[in-house]
Amino acid sequence: MSVVLRTFQRLARVEQLDADGLLVGDWDRVIPQHARAYRAMVDAMARHGVDTGGRPPIWAWTGEVRLVDAALLLDAEHELSTGYATVEFEAPAELVVSSDYGAWNDYLEALFHDRSYEWQPGGADQACLPYLRAEWVREVRPLPTSGWDELDLSLPA
Repeated sequence: MSVVLRTFQRLARVEQLDADGLLVGDWDRVIPQHARAYRAMVDAMARHGVDTGGRPPIWAWTGEVRLVDAALLLDAEHELSTGYATVEFEAPAELVVSSDYGAWNDYLEALFHDRSYEWQPGGADQACLPYLRAEWVREVRPLPTSGWDELDLSLPA
């Protein structure tokens, strides 16, 4: 069984995926304030039988993603202007650990404010994988690099 997912990746990472056939997470790319939370996700994935090799996961989403999702996740003026794409792919279900994006954000907020919050994987809108293989890719759609103020952000990304 497989799952159709979408991820936002830098164009340079998409080129790396094309060249190497495999894309894995890299701790150097994780914002330092998020490292603790990412390690919690790596641990949760391991408890669910998905080994990331100690690397941060590849984050993805189920269902359609819209331009507003990219703009909210990534700073449109700075990050998105450097070149990103939506990568649609079909991954083996046994490599996917799903979670609820809202609950994950509540967990991040609790971590940032040094509060306790019980978070567990489960849910349907966010997914993490140990890697992304080029042969899984169905479509790559480059995102705009400018003009975000004039775009209809409800459009698919």
